[in-house]
Amino acid sequence: MKRVKSPSCLLNNSMNIGYELRSLKLFFWLNAILLVTDYIMPQYFGIHIAFDFTCTRIMNVIILGYMILSPSMFSHFIRMVLRCKFTFAICLYLLVCAYTMVFRTDINAFFMVFLEILTLYMLVYSIRYVIGIRKAVEWGIKSAYFLGVLGFVDYILGQSLMLKFFKTVPTGVRNVIRSGKYRIMGQCGHPLGYGLLLILLIPLCCLDFQKKEVYLFKRPVLLAMLLLNVFLTGSRSTLGFVFLELALILLASNRKNIKKSLLCIIVALLVFIVFIMLVYNTSVGRYIMMQLASLVDQVLGTEYAAYYGAEMTRLDDSAEYRKLLPQIFKLDWLSPILGRGVSSSFGVVINGIFVQSVDNYYICQFIKYAYPGMITYILIILTIVGLMLNGIIKYKSPIIKMTLIGTICYYINLWWVDALQTLKYEYIIVAIFYATYMCYEEKKEDLVYME
Repeated sequence: MKRVKSPSCLLNNSMNIGYELRSLKLFFWLNAILLVTDYIMPQYFGIHIAFDFTCTRIMNVIILGYMILSPSMFSHFIRMVLRCKFTFAICLYLLVCAYTMVFRTDINAFFMVFLEILTLYMLVYSIRYVIGIRKAVEWGIKSAYFLGVLGFVDYILGQSLMLKFFKTVPTGVRNVIRSGKYRIMGQCGHPLGYGLLLILLIPLCCLDFQKKEVYLFKRPVLLAMLLLNVFLTGSRSTLGFVFLELALILLASNRKNIKKSLLCIIVALLVFIVFIMLVYNTSVGRYIMMQLASLVDQVLGTEYAAYYGAEMTRLDDSAEYRKLLPQIFKLDWLSPILGRGVSSSFGVVINGIFVQSVDNYYICQFIKYAYPGMITYILIILTIVGLMLNGIIKYKSPIIKMTLIGTICYYINLWWVDALQTLKYEYIIVAIFYATYMCYEEKKEDLVYME
């Protein structure tokens, strides 16, 4: 009979031999479910008992219970957490969340953040020691294929199938219509949130594991699907950042792939022009042209989008509304030291306009956790970005390059939108990065590309 090794036996050597913990079949599948559901399942699917037990939270509890029942594994996990180079910045942020919880009597002010951070560390552990970096990326790519197809189906049906069939807990999520068109949102709670997810997925689809390099058109069908999904979200900021992202991915490629990509871009533009000419008078064609025109209007101050049926008043109001948001920093009734927490509502009249929905993540952090919370979270971002830059300089890793591009575009875009419950997707990207970084630091590059 084949002897099954215990977690403690495996952990004695796991630092040296890589993904030994994947031989623990139950633990492997628990981590696999955590990662896949984190990629795909919506936040409004789960069980509501006092608060929402989403798929991610349920798996957090199960995996944590598994670890606690194996003291050697739990201590191994804790040691990894303490060694993570962004842990200090995260502890400062959690400290702010903790005193906000106490002084505002708002338990969610701490525990909602704590559970997200716990998931981040679990994903780092899972990807580094159980699932493997390559599998984590490949599952993300497969999820992107699924979501790309789902986006087209949702647009044709004019509603979210995820919302229709997977809404099992109380939620304020609704189908969003603008200028007479349904804006797709995948498994996210808003089209802008889905746009943020697409920004994170696009760099992953440009990784070539066989050649260990970046190539923009490694998966041209998937890239085209995701780009069309970006158009169908109706988000101008997402569209603008995706163009920036494509340029950065091109620059991150080697000289040979840059030449190949430029040739493919010329061909793709020609195909796109032919496609637009064929569908110009259809709803899809005019919708795509409306998104491009809206982006041009935003940059140049023109009104070309009106020609394609855009509600210009609504678009202009949205732009002007966002310009008012920085004035929230000047409100004398908001404490600069103690935030309002996450449970209290917010509303203010600025220049005669009632501001309730704050489409700026950093200002939202100021409202919830005041300057200490906003500054410490920015410190987390800077720490992670700094580690990514360090990893690129030292190891030239294509995986770290792509995680950096996705992370930078994601966090800059948050100046124009709130996170909309998409931080969990960014934390998957951070986990992939840090698991890769750990392998390089431990001089185990072969583990990065191991299947």
